[in-house]
Amino acid sequence: MANYATNLFYANTECEKDLDRIEKFLSDNFFTCYSMREDEFIDAEFESKWKYPSELIDGLIKSLDEPNKVYIRVLSHELANEYVSFRIYSQGEWEIRY
Repeated sequence: MANYATNLFYANTECEKDLDRIEKFLSDNFFTCYSMREDEFIDAEFESKWKYPSELIDGLIKSLDEPNKVYIRVLSHELANEYVSFRIYSQGEWEIRY
């Protein structure tokens, strides 16, 4: 049985269409996704196998209308294997902290 990482996800943008796309993407791609949506942000928690799902999230960003105007932060952890990753996406670039 695979270990699952917990991902604490936050996204903020003024583009309502991008928020709609992010919300739909999370619910379509992560079986255990719990989210809360407000006017300009989404707060979510979801699981992924082993680690942060970089390919999926990169695909999400490529699908956005205004990717340079979105702010995303994701804290991923899988404590059994002592895995932790913290990522911030701002102004079109990722900053990754381990």
